Amino acid sequence: MGTAEQLIVRRYRLVRALGHGSMGVVWEGRDTLLDRPVAVREVLLPPALTETRRLPLAQRVTRAARHAERLRHPNVTAVYDVAEEDGTPYVVMELVPSRSLDGIVASDGPLTPERAAAIARKVLAALVHAHTAGVRHGDVRPSNVLLAHDGRVLLTDFGLGALAADPAFAKPAAQRAPAHGEPVQASRGVAAFLAPERSDGGNVTVASDLWSFGATLFFAVTGRPPGGRPADDVPEPLRPLVTGLLARDPRKRLDADAADRALAAIEPPPAPPAPARGGGTRTRLVAGIAAAALVVGAVGGWAALRPKAGTAAATPPGPSSAGTGTGTGAGSGGGTGGGSGGATASSAATPQGPSPSPSPARRLKLTWHRAETGWRAAVPKGWTMETTDYTTRWLDPKGAARLTVEVTAQSGTDPLGALQEAEAMTRPTVDAYRKMRLRAVTTPAGAAADWEFTWTQRKASAESHLAKGAAYHQYRRVIATGTTTSVLTWTTDAAEWDRLRPTLVRAFALFTPPAS
Repeated sequence: MGTAEQLIVRRYRLVRALGHGSMGVVWEGRDTLLDRPVAVREVLLPPALTETRRLPLAQRVTRAARHAERLRHPNVTAVYDVAEEDGTPYVVMELVPSRSLDGIVASDGPLTPERAAAIARKVLAALVHAHTAGVRHGDVRPSNVLLAHDGRVLLTDFGLGALAADPAFAKPAAQRAPAHGEPVQASRGVAAFLAPERSDGGNVTVASDLWSFGATLFFAVTGRPPGGRPADDVPEPLRPLVTGLLARDPRKRLDADAADRALAAIEPPPAPPAPARGGGTRTRLVAGIAAAALVVGAVGGWAALRPKAGTAAATPPGPSSAGTGTGTGAGSGGGTGGGSGGATASSAATPQGPSPSPSPARRLKLTWHRAETGWRAAVPKGWTMETTDYTTRWLDPKGAARLTVEVTAQSGTDPLGALQEAEAMTRPTVDAYRKMRLRAVTTPAGAAADWEFTWTQRKASAESHLAKGAAYHQYRRVIATGTTTSVLTWTTDAAEWDRLRPTLVRAFALFTPPAS
């Protein structure tokens, strides 16, 4: 197995391992010739293989990757190169900051039919493009569908998918990994998404890819693979389509044209374009911002809640239900302490709300968290931290709130436009939606926008600690610097908003993005 800083064929430097799977390790890498980030799949051939079996398998890997190199499509993860060093194949791919579909479903619950249809049409477009070029995928499943931070939906692992079912690479689902890390174990197994004819040793065909596509769509809206079950649990708008794609007889299976027509009838119309804002580039951040459409996070907004010294703060759009009027507090403040020390400031931000509570709210003690990528945040002391490749979140021990920070190397983001898109995607997925604010604000770190709203959860999401029928309050901030985009999110039970609001105000006041 490779090591960090190793240079492959005197060109590709391995930076860090993103995921370990049955076919080897996926690394974040650097193309030193073109000076660009890449993903490098190190294909580890099983050591028990004989040389007569090992060489043909390595040749199959190289051949499959070469076929995938021909594909250039907005919904296909690009394969740049195939290299070999010391008998080990390395496949060099586009590095995509993203979340996988199964990771999203595991953390946020099944998708709505409309959201699933929008994603599925892009996956289908990738498949049709590949099939037209004579390339079959062979491993279409949720972990190979990526929702990128720049708004794209991508199907990855073209060319290598057919090898994943080879007995030489067989491993339990819990040991597998998607193309770009994110160690979610749900639904990783290849077999759960293999067409019946492939389970019997058949070749990869257009029809078998479409069956796997249907199984992936089944999972997206139910949270589980089909497993031979009827499509009764699939929401009605998608049920005839999924049933047609999962036909056991390949000759009776729906084709791609019929599937696309069915999806087009369900996919919501695109949101109208927002007015241009100073000529800036409009960028959609699906995982960090539009994931709000799945309601996973919450909050961000101290600049809209308190004035910065010498600068008039944005005035909130009228009173809101809980803790959303204007307030006053300290200046920018300072922070001291190490990784476990306390975060302090010269004076406390003064919360304001609709009416005083019998017990005045007190700000929780804060402690510093410094990320390796350069950002730092003051977070409630004693809260439980969870991390993925691009997201860090802290959970209230009582389950009443959650703070999420996501920082990506994404430039050119329009914070307000991104949040407006997120709102358009969110409203159809929740009940009793009420917006308190959605506006551009000024922060010391850069251009930003804040979005505050309340809602009633339509579907339970255990991973996100959201209960069906429960009321929640969320505040979200997007900050764009010259080189990064930061998404800060705070979610509370609606009844806990006033109690925790002072902590929110201070935590967001102290957040510092990476230096540009």
